[in-house]
Amino acid sequence: MLSFLRAIIDVLSERGKLVAIFNVAFFCSIFITVLVAQFVFPPPVYLDKPLTESWIIFGNEWYTIFLGIFASNLVLSVFVMVTLSGLLFFPLSAAFLVYRAVLWGLLLYSLPSWVFLVVLPTVVVEGEAYVVAAVVGTVTGLSWVKPDWMFKDEKLSRWGALKVALREGMHLYAVVVLLLLAAAIIETVTIVYL
Repeated sequence: MLSFLRAIIDVLSERGKLVAIFNVAFFCSIFITVLVAQFVFPPPVYLDKPLTESWIIFGNEWYTIFLGIFASNLVLSVFVMVTLSGLLFFPLSAAFLVYRAVLWGLLLYSLPSWVFLVVLPTVVVEGEAYVVAAVVGTVTGLSWVKPDWMFKDEKLSRWGALKVALREGMHLYAVVVLLLLAAAIIETVTIVYL
């Protein structure tokens, strides 16, 4: 277990520049979208509808809401949209990451200030999971296209670079799962108790 944690830290430190670039791209895209939406769209009309009514698709119990949020975020939003797309064509991870940020910016723009402050922890934690997943998709996609860019010190074949990138991705996906679990807990508590 300790060696697995060391491997995660090693991979994160090795890919630190890419993580930083994607963090800036993601969170700045959210901020810019909210800012631009203030001037482009009309002021939002606030309804007195509780947040729990919008999550009725997952059920009424807190554990079904939690499982629904976690599963949909992990499978659809993170793995299929961000990581798998990058594996097929590496720029798609960054593109879908920014696309997700723009969508979140449009959703956050219409929230009253107090609700924005309530959902901010979810945005930060879940957003970081998207960033790490985009790093996995980009590194994995680049590893079989241009191995020299990802693994400069090692002379690896495309297949060897892909295997190393998949191993790195497995370590980083542990971080993604933990972040998504934390985000799902925060979001469930926010939904149930508001």
